[in-house]
Amino acid sequence: MNLIKNLLAKSGIAELARLTLTRSGRFALNLHGISSKRYANIPKDLQPHHSADEFRRVLSWLALRFNFLSVDEFLRTSKPGILVTFDDGHANNLTNALPILKEFNAQGLFFVSTQHVINPRDWLGFTRLEAKRGWGDESHVPEDFARDCFDGLSASHLAELAASPNAVIGAHTVTHPFLTQCAPDEVQREMEESKEYLEKLCKKPVDYFAYPYGNYNHTVAQAAQSVGFRTAFAVDTLHTGLPAYEIPRVGIYDSHPDYLNLKLSGLHRRPLREKILG
Repeated sequence: MNLIKNLLAKSGIAELARLTLTRSGRFALNLHGISSKRYANIPKDLQPHHSADEFRRVLSWLALRFNFLSVDEFLRTSKPGILVTFDDGHANNLTNALPILKEFNAQGLFFVSTQHVINPRDWLGFTRLEAKRGWGDESHVPEDFARDCFDGLSASHLAELAASPNAVIGAHTVTHPFLTQCAPDEVQREMEESKEYLEKLCKKPVDYFAYPYGNYNHTVAQAAQSVGFRTAFAVDTLHTGLPAYEIPRVGIYDSHPDYLNLKLSGLHRRPLREKILG
């Protein structure tokens, strides 16, 4: 598979496809944490996918090829371009990602899990696993790395992020579970409590939701609709009949131009062309 990807990138096929297949379409991109730097003595797979410099390179590449869309433009028009979204709600979304979005006059849609807003050191389950894998115990994670890469947004920092015109806040549950493995009442609680908590802190409606791990089915999508979200974002779309509640996204996990060209060529995922909300 890597051989095929390299061939598509190096041969120019991916770039040609992007120029032809994506000209009048749009993508939602899915990113996560943005660290302030690369940590030389820590394995790369324990660090966020992008450092600040790498994220800046991604946006520089995108700025030459796509329009940056606001959330409203992405959902309510058919204007071509890209929407940048972030999952989980780590503190580095404010400290490292937001300033770079401002440099490019781009807006980010930040999907926040509230467990680590209530207590930024009450890390989400997958973060705890990374801490255990890297250091054996959470208490052994270096303090500077923990603050930069693992901590959640504090309540005051979330309010600061929500006040920026370069940010829109969405919900991402309380504890970041696999929702298809939860009982229906638990799915409802995860959605409702996160929505209500975020709206109280941000002092504005929270209309958008993203499924943790991209994990959903028709029942989960119906729950997002019933709770009052206007849309929900997935990764891979299952086509369950609720298109506004299963918006596809392209995961961006590298900053190399060949990688970006292939991911956004239209060969990996076809761009959206119709507006999502009336």
